[in-house]
Amino acid sequence: MLDKSIQIGIVGLGLIGGSIAKNLSKKGYKVYANDLNEESLKNALNEKKIDGLLEDLDLKNPFILIFTIPVLSIKKELIRNNELLSKALCITDGLSVKNPLKNEIEGKRINTENFILSHPIAGSEKSGYANSEENLFKEKLVVITKLSGTSQTTEDICNDFWSLLGARTIQINSEDHDKYFAKTSHLPHLIAFALMSMISKSKGTKKEIFTGGGLKDFTRIASSDPKMWEDIFMSNQTNMLEVIKSFKSELDQLEKLIKENDSEKLNQFITSSKEFRDSLI
Repeated sequence: MLDKSIQIGIVGLGLIGGSIAKNLSKKGYKVYANDLNEESLKNALNEKKIDGLLEDLDLKNPFILIFTIPVLSIKKELIRNNELLSKALCITDGLSVKNPLKNEIEGKRINTENFILSHPIAGSEKSGYANSEENLFKEKLVVITKLSGTSQTTEDICNDFWSLLGARTIQINSEDHDKYFAKTSHLPHLIAFALMSMISKSKGTKKEIFTGGGLKDFTRIASSDPKMWEDIFMSNQTNMLEVIKSFKSELDQLEKLIKENDSEKLNQFITSSKEFRDSLI
């Protein structure tokens, strides 16, 4: 359990950062934040979800710093908040791609003793502070990635931080993290964007017939924040290109079976996919 004297500093007050602020402020922690969206900051201050801006942190007392911003914004924000890096009790993040961040931090030869990476699997297709929720992390999973110099104390603080928010943690290295999420999260979003793009360009498309059924459920994630996903696709480029190639291969196989009227193998393909999907429930 984190001592109530520990302050919480948040860089980025969107869905993840805002949800952290709402949860921990209610628990009595002092929360401070910065965000490019002045309206979000104003609303958070008026709602008493934050106690002030990041510059209002009392640097004489312990604080945790968390970056919850688009992936490609991290370099600029590390520079902007350089003064806080060496003074923080623990520094973590909420980014969906880890290797570029790990390389950026270690490449600057920053002392990584108080750095540890986090990825809360608790997102939504809705973005921004207005859509943040106090209990967003309840019973959710957070993937933890240690850096070369991460101390045991930092790891313990990070685990306590996410536990306080209602989540449980597991550890994965940065390379495996980015490969795994390219398949399980990034590719599904890419497919949803591509499918909606295809339908939007179809002649005679009637929107009213697409408002229900499987299409609406399947493409819910296509409503996600464009900037966030642009950054994810670009920063995880190598893994994305690899999984796109693999997915195309599966589509080619399906196309071949349909073209050849091979109902037996088509059924086997679908059955195998169904069985694997059912095993995940």
